Amino acid sequence: MLELNISTILLQMANFFVLAFILYRFLLNPLQNVLQKREEKISDTMDAAKMTRAEAEELKRQYEEKNNNIDAEIAARKNEARIVIEQSRQQMLHEVQTQVEQIQTQTEDALARLRVKAVQHHKEQLGDLAAEFSRGILADVMTPELEEIYQQEFLSKIKTLDLSPYAAGTPPGEVTFIKVITATQPSESFQDQLSGLIQENLGTETQLSYEVDPNLIAGGILRFENKLFDGSLQGQINRFQKRYQETA
Repeated sequence: MLELNISTILLQMANFFVLAFILYRFLLNPLQNVLQKREEKISDTMDAAKMTRAEAEELKRQYEEKNNNIDAEIAARKNEARIVIEQSRQQMLHEVQTQVEQIQTQTEDALARLRVKAVQHHKEQLGDLAAEFSRGILADVMTPELEEIYQQEFLSKIKTLDLSPYAAGTPPGEVTFIKVITATQPSESFQDQLSGLIQENLGTETQLSYEVDPNLIAGGILRFENKLFDGSLQGQINRFQKRYQETA
């Protein structure tokens, strides 16, 4: 049968309490401190993690918001670019249309000028041909009898003509010098009649000199100091040619 020794039990109990005291005194508090510090560290770590998570979520929100803003800005810029491109296109179309209209107007003006110039050139050529043809025909058919008729017609024109404006450059009292140009050598009768008509017309002393120019075809020219009276057939052809080229 097991025998209990009171003294041994008491000694063991005393040892237990001493050991418990030692453990409590020297091991429990440091362990609690370590555990508390570890708990605080874990808490701080969790708080930091929460803060980091909150910051991350805020950054994510800001990023998403900025991303949305960027998308909106890109869309706005695209829309603005489309507006600018359309405006530029319209402006370019307007400028091109204006240039086309200007070129069309310039082309029409140039064509009109060319037509006028061509018509005028055509009229000049026709006038030259008509005048040349008339000169050739009249020169071929001219006879002394026709020449005499034209000389008498020339004298008739002098008779009805006021020659004072033609001799206006001659000072009063001085001799008026007149050159008479005829298509053929004038007869003495023609010279006497012409001298008398001019003397009667001007009422002043005159001096006539004669010159022959076959190109006049018929009739004659009175050349004063700075003016002339053309009563030749060539002069009539020239006047007809000029009128035709100006009005035809």
